[in-house]
Amino acid sequence: MKKWQLVLLSFIGIVLLTIMYQQHQTIVKYREIPYHSLELLAYPIAKIIELHENPRNLAEAERQQMIADEVVAFSTIFNYAGMGLTTEPNIKDVYYATYSETRVDFAVQLKQYIEATTPEEQEAAFQLLQHEYETYQQFLAPLEEVRLPDPSA
Repeated sequence: MKKWQLVLLSFIGIVLLTIMYQQHQTIVKYREIPYHSLELLAYPIAKIIELHENPRNLAEAERQQMIADEVVAFSTIFNYAGMGLTTEPNIKDVYYATYSETRVDFAVQLKQYIEATTPEEQEAAFQLLQHEYETYQQFLAPLEEVRLPDPSA
């Protein structure tokens, strides 16, 4: 009888530990949502900056197509991302205003970059876009330290 009780208690203990581990993983993933929403906004802009700075011996038409693809990615992110910042009121109060302003600034400057007709206009629009990107990266830098590290890495 004692063996069965010990086996049953061991089984219950293993089940409880598994449940606790799964809850911990859920919390870790939940805490990643706001940072991921903030970080995701800058990804297509970084690709456009990279394509502008390093043309990689691409034909102009191919480079323009790659930039157009990144603009589509940015539009999708612009329209659908950011909801993770509204899940918690304290996160929304601290980060959502900057995110929203930067999102609009990126859109305006990206439009100027795409619509530029002369190389001088394009370079000026690129400089504004790059400055906004660097400012946003400075905003993200302290958040990198706050987010929980991935325990599986």
